[in-house]
Amino acid sequence: MSPARAALPPAFAAASGLALLAAHPPVGWWALTFAAPGLLLAALWVESELAAAQGRRPRSFRLGLLAGVSTYGPLLSWLLLPAGVVGWGLLVAVQAVWMGALAALLTPALKWRTLPLVAAVVWTGVDAWRAVWPLNGFEWGAIAYAHVDGSWLLPTARILGGRGITFLVVLISAAAAVAIVMATSAFRARQEGDLERDLDRRTRVPLAFLVGGLMTSVLLTVEPPATEGSLEVLAVQGNDVRHWELEEPDPDAPLRITTALKTETLAAIDRDGAPELTVWPESSVDRDPFTPRGEVLGELAGDAAAASGRLLTGASLDGPDPATERLIAALLLEDGFHEIDRYVKRRLVPFGEFIPLRPLLEWFPPLEQIPRDARPATQPQSMEIVDGVAAAVIICFETVFTDVVRSNVLAGEEPARIVFSLTNDASFGDSAEPAQHLAQTQLRAVETGRWFVHAALSGSSAFVGPDGELEQATELFTVDSIRAELPLVSGLTPYLVVGDVLGWLTRLGVLLAAVPLGRGFVQRRRSIVGDG
Repeated sequence: MSPARAALPPAFAAASGLALLAAHPPVGWWALTFAAPGLLLAALWVESELAAAQGRRPRSFRLGLLAGVSTYGPLLSWLLLPAGVVGWGLLVAVQAVWMGALAALLTPALKWRTLPLVAAVVWTGVDAWRAVWPLNGFEWGAIAYAHVDGSWLLPTARILGGRGITFLVVLISAAAAVAIVMATSAFRARQEGDLERDLDRRTRVPLAFLVGGLMTSVLLTVEPPATEGSLEVLAVQGNDVRHWELEEPDPDAPLRITTALKTETLAAIDRDGAPELTVWPESSVDRDPFTPRGEVLGELAGDAAAASGRLLTGASLDGPDPATERLIAALLLEDGFHEIDRYVKRRLVPFGEFIPLRPLLEWFPPLEQIPRDARPATQPQSMEIVDGVAAAVIICFETVFTDVVRSNVLAGEEPARIVFSLTNDASFGDSAEPAQHLAQTQLRAVETGRWFVHAALSGSSAFVGPDGELEQATELFTVDSIRAELPLVSGLTPYLVVGDVLGWLTRLGVLLAAVPLGRGFVQRRRSIVGDG
């Protein structure tokens, strides 16, 4: 075995991970998603051949781990600023382990005629499992999110959700890779028989998957739901300070930010008149305004609400036990600081908004930055944002959880006609995180067929259409506002009707694919015990 050939599997695995990385912001070359699955399969094919020649088991898990680190290490580097090396390293490790599991699950099927279909099911299913476990799940960097800007596959999400995009990309990529390998093997064996017949025999199935995947990706689409009426919305962002560059600590960041939001809101209203609704991002009122400690922030928000009629603002509230608990909420205010409705965040960020197993981990110094645990709401919620108009609200990383968005849209007596995504991305600095986060909102807009108002405290804020297109996207770390007359949607996409069926089916597919691995592990353990 030559050293060059031995280096091929890790080289292919790393290339697979880097291709997936470059498909997402800040590079954003979505076409590279078609390279990532094929390159991972190439790594596994060569590794299996080397393992057979050396009489050992393939090191598939290690190759998947390498691909995962190559993707998620750089992709999640924005986490270094708020969470440090330890927090970033733990999250990268979890995502890389999932990629290792993916590679291990694909290995038994490498010689199957149905490999492209198996790869599509397993890859999509691993992403679906990644979305729910461990803890609350974290499906960052899925293939589908890379396709929100310019990909012909994007309308597929109205029917199958984002998982449909991932499924088709992997199917097409794997089928192309298998077809290339089969064609190459036919040319190598051309001395032994009829080349044309052998080529047809070897490539018939992968080419069928390739053509079927491409045709499905083009034909599986519907138009967005119809609209009826509109809502004039003013969205304001209010944090223009890069806190990590300050020589001295900010003496009162919450007061500074809420003041800036009020000032920008009043200036926009003075310039163009009052909208029907003003939207402030997550953490705009970052101390409980119902307590003496946060009363001044409530007054500032009340002034803005009085001028604009209605104000939807992100707010941090004390929980039932204020010393240890808090709520991450959005308050709907009217005619001053008069609350008429609220949304409480449902899906929380582990180690960012709450500490799992806190009594066992209190010794770890970085966790002192999170003295109180946020408490999640337990049910989907919607609100009547203005008279007769139902709306859904999601906060921060809830954009990555398609089930949360869908259930909030469908929570009321009538489906929400518009969606508000409130976030605070200031902790991640001048990184690609805001763009990656906004891509999630773009995909959710296509899935639901609704206009989204993506209001970010430090940017980038934008209006997102049902086709995923961005309008009036703002710059990072600026005090700014955007205004638009947004159409209100009156119908449902097929995805809203049926839900994440593909996610459930592919999760089951992953469990079925794990059966041969589990059986092999048990047999090896029995063999070891018997030899002992």
